[in-house]
Amino acid sequence: MSDALDAAAEDFGKFGEAVFDDDVEWTITGYGLVARTFHGMKDLIDNAEQALFDRWDGKAAVTKKGVWADGDKIFAHLTSAARAADGLPYANEYLYILTMRNKKVVAGTAWLDLHAYYEIIDRIKLPS
Repeated sequence: MSDALDAAAEDFGKFGEAVFDDDVEWTITGYGLVARTFHGMKDLIDNAEQALFDRWDGKAAVTKKGVWADGDKIFAHLTSAARAADGLPYANEYLYILTMRNKKVVAGTAWLDLHAYYEIIDRIKLPS
């Protein structure tokens, strides 16, 4: 897991591609439309991540703050930084609790600053 985060240092999207099972059950805590449980990578990308990715001018860099393991659970603390399409910075901080099976994330819970997520979604309107 630590290696996957290091490999994703310049492209946060590589992290999910490298370690998430296609059928992952992923829960984003908090409020609003993206605060729910997603069933599979397609659901997560289509209904949470792509809206954010489409508003970045390039890729997001990720910085690993810490990774800890206990049995089949991995705890990861990280930050991300990107430039939004309007030139303003985007930053967020995450704590993940990941359930591993056969070296893949099969379930996880994410805590992040949803205010930062919704702010960029509301600020940058995409063409229809």
